[in-house]
Amino acid sequence: MRKSAVIALSAFGLTLLIAGLFFTPIMQHARNRTWDQIIWVVSKVFRIPDSSPSQSTEEQLKRLTLENIRLTSELADYARLRDQLAAPAFDSMHKISAHVISRPIDTLQAQYVINKGIADGIGTGNVVVVHGSALLGFVSQLSLHSAIVQTVFHPDTSITVETVTKDSEIPPAQGLLISLFQTSLSMETIPRDAEISPGQNIVTTSNGQQIPYGIVVGAVSSVRKPENEAYQKAAIELPYAIDSVKAVTVLAPK
Repeated sequence: MRKSAVIALSAFGLTLLIAGLFFTPIMQHARNRTWDQIIWVVSKVFRIPDSSPSQSTEEQLKRLTLENIRLTSELADYARLRDQLAAPAFDSMHKISAHVISRPIDTLQAQYVINKGIADGIGTGNVVVVHGSALLGFVSQLSLHSAIVQTVFHPDTSITVETVTKDSEIPPAQGLLISLFQTSLSMETIPRDAEISPGQNIVTTSNGQQIPYGIVVGAVSSVRKPENEAYQKAAIELPYAIDSVKAVTVLAPK
C-alpha cells in the first residue's frame, strides 16, 4: 500500500474518532455549554434579548394556570348558586335571598347560618327554601345581619304534609313529617286506608301565615303498614343534597 493511502486512511480514522467523541455524553454536555457561551457572547455583542423563559415568567405562568382553575371552579359554583336562588312561585311571600356562611362540623346539629337577619326583614319562624320551592327548614334564631336556619333534620321537626295526587278524585294522603335520628325523614300518622305509593311527591299543607301550601318536601321512597296499627308510615327523600346547599331563599310574610 502506498504511503499516501496509509496517511489518508489514518486521517479518516482519526476524523471518525474525533466525531465519535463529540457524541459521547461528556462531549455532548461540553458542546452544549460551548454553544450556550457562543449564544451568550453573540447576544451581548448584538444586544439580542434573552428568549429563554425566566423564573419569574414560569412563576407567572403557574399563577395564571392556578387562577384559571380557580375561576373555572367559581363559574361552576356560580351556576349552582344561580340554580339554588331560582325565584319561588309564592307571590304572597316576601322573598329574601341569602348565602350559607357557616355549617356545623357535626351534621347532626342540623343547623346552618345565613348572611341575612333582622335588618333584611327576616323573622323567627320564616320558611327557608332552596331551588325556589324545596323546603330546607325554618329560621330559629336571629341577629341583626345573620340568622340560624333549623333544617328539616332537626329533632324538633313536626310539619303537616300531604301527597300530590294526579287523580283529582283521589284525596291526598295526609300525615306528619318528623326527623328520625336527625339523619332521615318520615311521614307518620298516615291513615291506613289512604292511598300512598313510592314516587309520590310530598308538599306542605298551609298552617296559616308562616307556612304556605305547596312547598315541596320530597318524594316517598317506601311505605310501611305495620300490622294491627291504625296508621301507615312513609320514608321521604329530599329533592336536593342538604350538605351541598350554598344559597337559600327566605319566605317572609308580606
